[in-house]
Amino acid sequence: MHKLLWRQLKRLKLEPEAPPSVKEWEDFLSTIEQAYRQADQDRYLLERSLAISSKETQQLYDEEQRRIKEALRVSEGKFRSLFENAIDSIFIIDVETRRIMDVNQVAANRLGYTREELLAMEIDAIYPREELERTQEIIRRLLESGYLTFERTHVRKDGSTMLVEVSSIILEQDGRQVYQSIARDITQRKITELELQRLANYDSLTGVANRALFLDRVSHAIEIAKRNQSTLVVLFLDLDGFKAVNDAFGHEQGDALLQLIAKRIQSALRKSDTVARLGGDEFGILLEGVREPDETVGIVQKLIDAVSQPFNFQNAEAFITTSVGISVYPVHGSDPETLIQNADWAMYASKAEGKNNFRFFVTAMKAKALERLELGNQLRYALERNEISAFYQPQVDSVTGRIVGVEALARWHHPQQGLLLPERFVSLAEEMGLIVDLSDWMLKTACSQVKQWIDMGVPAMRLSVNLSDRDLKQGDLVARIKAALHSSQLPAHLLELELSENTIFQDFRQARQILTELKQLGVRLAIDDFGIGYSTLSQLAEFPFDTLKIDRHFAAQLVNSPGHAAIVSGIVTIAEKLGMEVFAEGVEERSQMELYQQAGCTQIQGDFFSKPLPAHEALALAKAGFVRRPVETH
Repeated sequence: MHKLLWRQLKRLKLEPEAPPSVKEWEDFLSTIEQAYRQADQDRYLLERSLAISSKETQQLYDEEQRRIKEALRVSEGKFRSLFENAIDSIFIIDVETRRIMDVNQVAANRLGYTREELLAMEIDAIYPREELERTQEIIRRLLESGYLTFERTHVRKDGSTMLVEVSSIILEQDGRQVYQSIARDITQRKITELELQRLANYDSLTGVANRALFLDRVSHAIEIAKRNQSTLVVLFLDLDGFKAVNDAFGHEQGDALLQLIAKRIQSALRKSDTVARLGGDEFGILLEGVREPDETVGIVQKLIDAVSQPFNFQNAEAFITTSVGISVYPVHGSDPETLIQNADWAMYASKAEGKNNFRFFVTAMKAKALERLELGNQLRYALERNEISAFYQPQVDSVTGRIVGVEALARWHHPQQGLLLPERFVSLAEEMGLIVDLSDWMLKTACSQVKQWIDMGVPAMRLSVNLSDRDLKQGDLVARIKAALHSSQLPAHLLELELSENTIFQDFRQARQILTELKQLGVRLAIDDFGIGYSTLSQLAEFPFDTLKIDRHFAAQLVNSPGHAAIVSGIVTIAEKLGMEVFAEGVEERSQMELYQQAGCTQIQGDFFSKPLPAHEALALAKAGFVRRPVETH
């Protein structure tokens, strides 16, 4: 508008000597009026525009507020729903006062409180007293990082506890600093973890450490011993005769025995000592803080005495002993594997020297053990190379001196070591699974040999052949016996099969069935090594035995132990009432033979009459029919 007026004033040419005309003034005033009208119109339009814009803006603002409030309401509802329906406990706690500002029902249920009770409490009330100092440290770390995960113990209203995993975050609420904690119950998870750890480190049967944990403990003890310049001792225990008990009474009783032995070992040691089951019936022991190796002797003897106490199984008394090997750090090794291996070598030496004893490791023991390993490898080919032969030991009527039979015994003609007795290789054959092949070869060879003697005119005599527990388990024993009799043409009644008492009681029902089938073939059956196992004479009545052979250890005890003589007399009397003949094994002296005669046992086998002989020498005795002059009874 001002531009319009300015142009109009210039047009009037206001000069003193030339004033404007009336028409010019009218035009000027008309222009001003027009300008005012335009201004009013512009103001009206502007005011209307502003009014409309303000209304729309307010509407938009109000609509946005409604949306925000609705979103907050929905969000709050969702939060509350999640808060109340969560599977974990949720707490909102004031940082400064530690009061519980909010809590869900899950937390109340798990802790045994009502929500109202919890809302009136401080968070410290649900922690054990011994963990209260830890709370301040947790809050400090939480304030520094804004978020923290940790494990804690919660105490329920009834005093019981549960382990929880807590995730906490710092928040602002109504101008105050709070933290929200979500607590998950991990009690069962921890129990599972502990169980997995136990399974990984402890023997599931006996509860003592397993090999892995034992190696770790020995390794740790070696590091300590290095720093302190001290010694430590590793013991290797192997049970003597455990296999016989396990076979006689079954694996369930064998497992119970191992559990009992583990307890006996632990009771004989200090709490600081480590006991481990290394496998089967083998145990390892770590002794720390031993000032002198000689201190070990008393500990080991205590262990041996503890293990050797009698056990009662199924109304029978069983005896188990242990052989112990000892190695000392750093003399016998500087790492766990070497110490354990050398203790193992020493244990084998202890067994070889009579069992129920202990030995410290010496280098020569390792050489002997390696020699045994090599011997086992060579045994695999001994039968193929015709290195095994059958020797025959006469069984004699001590009153008449007449030979009533022979027992076939294996001998190994080793190309480097010469003639080896069964004690050197039969146990190896059992360990290596070769015993059935060896038994089968002996059976066929001995049957053919005795039949050949008979064909040569030698009076018919009984042939005794030993069978192992593996033979009984094999499943084809009856067929093998039948085949041996058929191929040799030896009359069945001349063959007597010997089984140890522990072998037949491994599986009572199966053994009785097999022995009954063997008896139907016409062969004789003998129970061998009687008196050192776990059977009773009443149990023997369940089997069709013809002969009972008293173990050789009675012969060694008879002279100095009247009690053993009484036992032998009782065995003879009852066996005869059961219809069985009685033989005595291992007789080496006249005095032993005479005591057996006094007890009523006259059939004798032992070196007093003859050692086992090769076939050609045994033939000479068989032709003669006797080995010594008859001896008068007293």
